[in-house]
Amino acid sequence: MSTVAANEQLEAKDEPIVKLPKGKRLFFVAILYLLFCFDIAVRYGINTILPLIEQDLMLSGTELGLLSSAVFLGMAIFVMPFSFLGEQKSQRRTISLLAILWSGVTVLCGFAQSAMSLAILRLGTGAGTSAYAPLSTAMITSWYKKSSWGKVLGLYNTAMSIGGIVGVMLFAMVAESLGWRMSFYIVGGVSLVVSLLSLLLPDNKKLMAEQGATLVEEGKAEEVEQVKLNAIDTAKMVLSNKALLLMCLAAGLAVMTLNISTTFASIYFVNVMGMSVSGAAAIAALGTPIGLVAFPLGGAILDKWYKKDRRARMFMPMICIAGAALAFGFGYKLMLVPLCLLGTGLYNLGNTSFHTACHDLVPVWYKSVSYGVYVLFIQLLGAVGPTLGGVLIDVMGTHAAMSSAMFIFFIPSILLIFAGLLYNKYWQAARDAEKAAGVNQG
Repeated sequence: MSTVAANEQLEAKDEPIVKLPKGKRLFFVAILYLLFCFDIAVRYGINTILPLIEQDLMLSGTELGLLSSAVFLGMAIFVMPFSFLGEQKSQRRTISLLAILWSGVTVLCGFAQSAMSLAILRLGTGAGTSAYAPLSTAMITSWYKKSSWGKVLGLYNTAMSIGGIVGVMLFAMVAESLGWRMSFYIVGGVSLVVSLLSLLLPDNKKLMAEQGATLVEEGKAEEVEQVKLNAIDTAKMVLSNKALLLMCLAAGLAVMTLNISTTFASIYFVNVMGMSVSGAAAIAALGTPIGLVAFPLGGAILDKWYKKDRRARMFMPMICIAGAALAFGFGYKLMLVPLCLLGTGLYNLGNTSFHTACHDLVPVWYKSVSYGVYVLFIQLLGAVGPTLGGVLIDVMGTHAAMSSAMFIFFIPSILLIFAGLLYNKYWQAARDAEKAAGVNQG
């Protein structure tokens, strides 16, 4: 009781709830960053070799979409159980389990003999990657002050760009030289070796308890009544928080639309623009430096805007996603690669806003639940994207389907306007609840 309360009080005073020497902290973040890169690599790297799998297994556009949808469905099914396991038992051990799982299943994908068997294995990949982002982000935010979360998470999210390009390049190079099956063996094998680094991570829960108890004993933090959660109150919080639900729905629809692009971009570049598989992978590589700039830049802009207007958490991604709709839509329509790359950059610029808003819209004791709701929305709706894209391609053709689908981005942009208008109301309600519970008094 007292250690949790003390940690919450420290966090409210804009202090890290787990204090680590700078060198160790950076070392642990580096491990999490590397693991995040391979999380993304095994998730999205397959997209660049879909033309080879399509030819070998004789797949339709819908079947290709199902391969990507399977990953997100696996994430949606397992995110809450694995997140709960990590919070209740050990974040470090759960992260190790997840990394070993996604790596091992990736290796097994090389043995698939049909679309169904490959889809089932990709479901396992999704299970492995399901809770990594929530657990790793929870660890990182516990090591840094709240006022720097935008910058820190913006930098951390560059792993999505690095991991994406590492994945598409490794899968493409190995597949073109040794076949698509060998790409799964090699990438999965390397990821399995990297997963062992997770054993060097600290036991965050143990450190929090030890440091919280010490602070109480030294009189540097006060004991307060612990907020006890139950399923009914938690469900009421989620269902009554309209700003949170609108944001999660918007984020999910945005990911759904983005997944159409990421899944079928290589198909578009190969079948519509006449590129080779390696050429399509090279286009993906051009997006990496854009992402490396966009994620931290977006986090820095968000931190500054937020100091003037808390609604920035919603209005910034609204603007960025609307811009991405135009860039992607006209990029695919006019076959202009620079516009497609601009769309990726704009989307990445606003993405960190969602991660910070999840923690901002609820009292501190609901942060994990709030983030879990966000992840559930983006994974469930994200799973729809590739299958929807495949169906549209079968019906409309690749060119028309890709250019038309991107304008779906306007729907989440509109939802974020309404979420922004409600943001201050629910932010204040969260702070009032903390004050009533004796938390956030520093």
